[in-house]
Amino acid sequence: MASSLVSLISKKIIKPSILTPPTKKSHKLSFIDQVMHMSIPMAFFYPKIGNYEPTHVSQILEKSLSKLLSFYYPYAGRLNKDDANYVDCNDMGVELSHVHIHCPMSQFFRQPYTNDEHVVFPVEQPYAHMHEGNLATIQVSYFDCKGIAIGGCLSHKIGDGFTTSNFFKNWGILTRDINATLSLHFVGDSIFPQSIDPSVVSTIKSKESTYLGKRFMFPVDKLNALKAKIAHESEIQNPTRVEVVSALLYKCALVTKRVYNSGSFEPSSFFQVANMRQRLNPPLSHDTCGNIFFGYLVEINNEKDVNCPKLVGEMRKGKLNLHAKESAIISEVVKLIDKGKTPFQSNEVDSYLCSSLLKFPLYKVDFGWGRPIRVSMGTGPSNKFFILLDNQSGGGVEAIVMLDEQHMAIFERDPELLEFASPITNL
Repeated sequence: MASSLVSLISKKIIKPSILTPPTKKSHKLSFIDQVMHMSIPMAFFYPKIGNYEPTHVSQILEKSLSKLLSFYYPYAGRLNKDDANYVDCNDMGVELSHVHIHCPMSQFFRQPYTNDEHVVFPVEQPYAHMHEGNLATIQVSYFDCKGIAIGGCLSHKIGDGFTTSNFFKNWGILTRDINATLSLHFVGDSIFPQSIDPSVVSTIKSKESTYLGKRFMFPVDKLNALKAKIAHESEIQNPTRVEVVSALLYKCALVTKRVYNSGSFEPSSFFQVANMRQRLNPPLSHDTCGNIFFGYLVEINNEKDVNCPKLVGEMRKGKLNLHAKESAIISEVVKLIDKGKTPFQSNEVDSYLCSSLLKFPLYKVDFGWGRPIRVSMGTGPSNKFFILLDNQSGGGVEAIVMLDEQHMAIFERDPELLEFASPITNL
């Protein structure tokens, strides 16, 4: 979708309504924060609303965002100019743009690939690290049909996907009730210590490569059929949505690559990101902010292992091992970092990555207009990347798949994939 369809209405800096206290002026980054040179984009779409008047809507959103930043104060700060391992919580604010998109939302949803949705984000490459200093930028988009999209790019240095989804959920709460109070806290480096060795701090950032992002819907009935099939063909009891969907996506991606390579098999790895809040001992509350995640790695070295029951079995082992090593997770990450290795992928083989946002409060983001009819993450942050989201009604799974154009052309025609999922091109 062409950016010429977008015209700027206004742009301003929104600062916290309450100044950050001196005790919180310096936010120390953990080493997980340090390696995250990228942003997390999220956009929420709302159909025609009753009280639609852009000026009125903008005033309400700006006021509630200002209040929100009093709680999410690191996003209103800037990286320290002399030491990028700290955030100066100096209340400089976040950039908020209001734009007009000159088409109805229905036309927007007919675009086949997720990169067409980038017009609702405040930057052209929504996953890219924001070099100009902002740790959060927001855009409110007004469509011709009176629909509204609220999109933002929040620095991954401050928080993970769960933190970002709660940011928007709580913004909605304050928009509905400006006097509401929030209970949250940032962990900083209290869980994952900061690294002081520059050679250890590798970077995880958007890669300059050409790839497409496409959405696939796994409805509840097809998802249950997939679970039953995998349970029947393996010894896995009650396979989860994450396990069966990510296994099928990974399997189809490997088959795609084999077809593209004229039948030759190459070893690969699959890393599943996991929210660690409830897995740590003691567990953390859902209001805890920061990068509190790890995950498990599945490595495939034999072509005979490229099947869903085998993949789900390996994923289950990885997940159980993750639970078993609650107290050892941090030391394991430290060891990997100290060896100069990234803990999120294998450098020796072809790597795939999956991040699940299932059960995150994405469809609870209500600004007073009801729940969103669609949530977008855009395309990114790299090739061979899967994102799992709840569907609007819950129970099903919406998968965003990032592959290069040649592989996507094969992947999206995979008969096993299409047995359980359908490409999303419209609502």
